[in-house]
Amino acid sequence: MNSIKATVTHFRYKKHPGDLFRDTSVQLLPHPYKNQSEFWVWFHPSYHRSEDIADLNELYKQLQSFSCQKEIMGANPEFSYAGTSRERITEEIKLLEHKIYQDCFENFYLLLIEGHIELIENQQQ
Repeated sequence: MNSIKATVTHFRYKKHPGDLFRDTSVQLLPHPYKNQSEFWVWFHPSYHRSEDIADLNELYKQLQSFSCQKEIMGANPEFSYAGTSRERITEEIKLLEHKIYQDCFENFYLLLIEGHIELIENQQQ
């Protein structure tokens, strides 16, 4: 039987980053797209006070409530929804997520090259 050794990468902040979301413990390096929220929490420069994160949460709430509003409009034709279209909300979400990813990737790179975090590779069998 072939055994393939996989490398698992962990990381840790060398010095406490100064917020409640992050610490200096050794963590599995989150995949940016498969573990989106975890990646954002660890590497967004100001996750806990970011207006972009708050705006994104609001857009997702609008998108979720959009279906409920369509049902109300269908049941009561006099009711008119003067909000943004579902397509526009979805486009805004994509644009904002792209910006947040860009902020996270830039911050991750700066943390790495400035020596604020270290990568730790472990061999698994």
